[in-house]
Amino acid sequence: MLNAVNVAQQDVNSGANVLFANTRYSSRRCTCNYGWLNHVEGSGLFTLTNRSNCPMTVEVEFNGNVSANATGATALAVELNGEAIGGTEMDYTVATANTFQNVGATTVVTVPSCGSLIVSIGNVGTTAAIVKDANIIIKRIS
Repeated sequence: MLNAVNVAQQDVNSGANVLFANTRYSSRRCTCNYGWLNHVEGSGLFTLTNRSNCPMTVEVEFNGNVSANATGATALAVELNGEAIGGTEMDYTVATANTFQNVGATTVVTVPSCGSLIVSIGNVGTTAAIVKDANIIIKRIS
């Protein structure tokens, strides 16, 4: 299991990823050379690696506060290899600039046997978003 956060406010341009500066918790199997999960602090990419002959199932949970410098729609989503996962889009229509709303999404990802996937939280909207208190938890469930 891994829990990464980015408390500080960050601008996330359209098409860019939310970055996670600090790892709050990482289980031993995530951090060893042959672990199933890798994250470099300051990056928005989480690499899931399955070295077994059976599929691996992972739960991804994200929450954070989102806004924008101008009124309009913002949209984040959990992404798999750079593409949004259906059912994870987090929308917020900013009525007053710099007014935050908490958004969150949870999904399950299956990593094929002897395969590797990259998970991220991306701005899938058309305008830049402001994200603060970003929090992601990734845990292996089978």
